[in-house]
Amino acid sequence: MQSEAQRQKQQYQILKLKYLGLGDESTTKEEWLENIQKDTYYSLQAHSALLEYISLGQHDSSKTETRIKLLKKMCENKVKRTIGNDDISTKK
Repeated sequence: MQSEAQRQKQQYQILKLKYLGLGDESTTKEEWLENIQKDTYYSLQAHSALLEYISLGQHDSSKTETRIKLLKKMCENKVKRTIGNDDISTKK
């Protein structure tokens, strides 16, 4: 029989494969925040009712337009951080 600790570790590994943003003790604060932000944008664009709510609030003409905006935001934030870090490292 597996001990409880081994079972928990195995379940954690399965969850980590399923949910990439789960992280572990070596995950930095920036990585964790980026994962949360990415997961939030993905959830918003994947749920039809939330997407419609956001579309109405932002006065967008369609849910598709809002979905594209959310996906662009999800990608842009990652690029900005990467470019920002590269700029800092090249200036030193």
